[in-house]
Amino acid sequence: MLPTSFALGLALFAWGYYPVAAVQYRQTRERQQLAAELKTLQARNDRLRDQVERLKTPEGVEDYARSQLGLVKQGEHAVRVVDGDEASEMSKTVAAPTIDSDETPKSDADAWTAFLDLVFGFR
Repeated sequence: MLPTSFALGLALFAWGYYPVAAVQYRQTRERQQLAAELKTLQARNDRLRDQVERLKTPEGVEDYARSQLGLVKQGEHAVRVVDGDEASEMSKTVAAPTIDSDETPKSDADAWTAFLDLVFGFR
């Protein structure tokens, strides 16, 4: 009788505590995701700030114009050496110049976190 009542008591406790645990788990996971996103955005912001400071100098503007826009100074000639396969691929795709990517990397959850996400219904 004691093991059965203990199991029943444990089941009742788990049933009553689950909603509280689920809310707490979801909030913790949300906080973790937001902290990771904040860290990524702060690092990106630092990179962009460095690039802006570099582009405020004449050398930075010149480097950007040469590398991203393909511009040359008067009297200079630009030469691009490519392999035959790359040349055909390059003629098909023309990419707009970019300074920095706006993408945030997705975090890989371990097996335990994935299991708890499933149990507590975390997206």
